[in-house]
Amino acid sequence: MKWSLNTYRVCQDWELDRIIEVAEATGFQGIEFLMDYQQKHGIEWDASPEHRRMVKQKMDASELEFASLTSCVTFHSLDEDERKESVRRAKKTIDMTNEFGCKHVRVLGDRLPEDDADRSKVITNIGNCLGELGSYASDYGIEVSIEMHGSFSDPELALRLIKVADKENVGFVFNSQFRVGSTSGWSLPEGAESIKPLYDMIAEHITMVHTHQMDDPKQFGYYKEMFDLLKEDGYNGYVSYEGAYVGPDPEKVLSLYTALFRAFTS
Repeated sequence: MKWSLNTYRVCQDWELDRIIEVAEATGFQGIEFLMDYQQKHGIEWDASPEHRRMVKQKMDASELEFASLTSCVTFHSLDEDERKESVRRAKKTIDMTNEFGCKHVRVLGDRLPEDDADRSKVITNIGNCLGELGSYASDYGIEVSIEMHGSFSDPELALRLIKVADKENVGFVFNSQFRVGSTSGWSLPEGAESIKPLYDMIAEHITMVHTHQMDDPKQFGYYKEMFDLLKEDGYNGYVSYEGAYVGPDPEKVLSLYTALFRAFTS
């Protein structure tokens, strides 16, 4: 397994040079660039060729890899033109991912409507968009993954998207949400001692993992079990720290999370 820093929140106001410097100093192997939040690294779907070249040069000069480009486009709109625009932006992101020599793009689903009559339609629409992106990305050898986020943190609903997309290179970013309930009827029992029922449902489709508060005593055991299961399966992709820390000592906090990752994966 490899360890990457997602630029969400903790890096919101950092220039690219600082992101690279801190990631290297605190033991990360890659950077997962979050898009659509206007972060200072400037990696957006419409970034200029000059900016893209600059970013690639600086990353290539470092010891870090591009772990993923993390697009926040969604496909849940009932408006076909809005979905087409999301697909267009995601394809631009895939093009950029290929330029960087990266092999992973994340998108969102993201939420199902309250009206049950539209739910199956929305699931089909999202799945079709993912399938189109998977076909586009396959020529580059790139994986396109929907984050298990929003409505699709529910594993049964997420699996329905994978079935509709029907592409080998379309999978999941598991968001380390160890759910005790869902909107589909599936649930992990309250206070469950093991996450294996959840893990077994989704394991074959996991392409990346996002972690959050691994130090939380209420979740610590779940994280340890997750890493044990990933190791048993020979998972060798990226695990990314997607934290919300904005305090005065990010280097210390990131170093501690790196130590936890190494302990879990040793």
